[in-house]
Amino acid sequence: MTLAPSAPAPPRGGTVVAAALEQRLRAAAELLLPDGAPPVGAGGETPGERSGTLLLGLVAELQRAPSTPGLWLLLTALAAAYPDEGQLLEARRVLELSTPTEAVVHLLESCWVSTRNGGSPAAHLEVVRDRVVVDVDFCAQNDHHTGIQRVVRETVPRWVRDHDLLLVAWTDAHGAMRPLQDEEPERVLDWYGRQHRRAAAAQEHDAVSGEVPAPPQPERAPDRLVVPWQCTVVLPENPSPQRCPSLAALAQHSGNVVTAIGYDCIPVVSPELIHPGLPDRFMRYLSVVKHAAVLAGISASATAEFAGFADMMPSQGLPAPRVVEVVLPVAVPDPGAGARAGEPSGPPVVVSVGSFEPRKNQLALLVAAEQLWREGLSFRLRFIGGGGYRTEFEALVARLTAAGRDVQVDVQISDEELWQAYRDARFTVFASLHEGYGLPVAESLAYGVPALTTSYGSTAEIAEDGGALLVDPRDDQALVDALRRMVTDDALVDRLRAEALARPVRTWDDYARELWDALVEGAR
Repeated sequence: MTLAPSAPAPPRGGTVVAAALEQRLRAAAELLLPDGAPPVGAGGETPGERSGTLLLGLVAELQRAPSTPGLWLLLTALAAAYPDEGQLLEARRVLELSTPTEAVVHLLESCWVSTRNGGSPAAHLEVVRDRVVVDVDFCAQNDHHTGIQRVVRETVPRWVRDHDLLLVAWTDAHGAMRPLQDEEPERVLDWYGRQHRRAAAAQEHDAVSGEVPAPPQPERAPDRLVVPWQCTVVLPENPSPQRCPSLAALAQHSGNVVTAIGYDCIPVVSPELIHPGLPDRFMRYLSVVKHAAVLAGISASATAEFAGFADMMPSQGLPAPRVVEVVLPVAVPDPGAGARAGEPSGPPVVVSVGSFEPRKNQLALLVAAEQLWREGLSFRLRFIGGGGYRTEFEALVARLTAAGRDVQVDVQISDEELWQAYRDARFTVFASLHEGYGLPVAESLAYGVPALTTSYGSTAEIAEDGGALLVDPRDDQALVDALRRMVTDDALVDRLRAEALARPVRTWDDYARELWDALVEGAR
């Protein structure tokens, strides 16, 4: 079964919310009452009166035959938002100790608070049964396109091509999942085509008017809540903190199975290397992970980190998530990219791709480059990134630029500009202190461009098949020496380039297939 039949459009005016509530309770009753939802009577009752009768019948049934997933569904229908664990447990205790009427009063009061805080009271409810539901909220609603988004936008379109699934985002109030709307499917399923079309439209408009118009903001249709029932819910992104309490309750109490990709545990293992606000966000994410059925690490290092977390679950009396390794591919991300055309004329170009933050170690790279410039070596150093937060990096770049050093920082460049930067580079540098995978290393090697990268963790795993020179990023002098070798030793760079081009092929198709087997087939 796919989506439940859509309800007719709600009436206009003051009865919209009441009619939506009735529809949601009827959807719940179809699953929870032995005979399904009763037919709408011909006695002229209002939607509110019919909702009261439905609610009383649902409460009585759950008191007769207690069901935590059933109570989760009822609370969702009442509040137009998924409950968290505290709301669910409180409601369960009330049902155990109260009369049906007392329980109804309590549920109405508590769910009114939930509706006010995160619900969509005019929304209708569509129950999805026995399907795979994939949460792509961030990629659907944003044009940001770095590590996690690259993984999602390469993987999910392949899943859609090969399998039956439902893509969802979240309501504006963050209370529940909903179907994708407007441009959202295109952002997820046709990212490169969308970027090409937008660039062409902007260029055409600029040629006529000299200005690039802001994209129109379509008016959103009324929310339709997606409620998974006996489904596999896949989280290929890290959910936002606001949604983690309800996602944790969904994973533990709704009867659905939740699986996820595990990118890294950096906020726990290396909190000193990231923005101070990220560890708290990550702890909220772990509250979901601990109730997941399967977690797929993107590297052996990331898998080991999450496996350590899973090993602690028995101390809470919880079954541990099954943590498996599904390594990301080393593949050219641009579907239109050809073979590398060789280095441009002029000084060799050294490219470093990554967000600007302490763990990426860009300060150490700048210091190493300055030592080589003082020795008289000639090369261009180009940083490409985005996100992160302000550090001493900007100040040091400004000092070096003022001194005439050939250093450049680019942010928010297009995909085509990034791919061209790889092609232009003599080699890339990614001397990160801690990584879940190191996608810039993989992309560089996929283009046949040698990489200077970290000698431990996930980047060392990538380098095992050749094409990279390894260095301890914590040793400043070692970084200077390795950078000097890559700038001056043509034979070394040629050998690494040949190794990169000879690496075994592992594609995004391979990754998508293995990931589906782990997160969907493995969960079943």
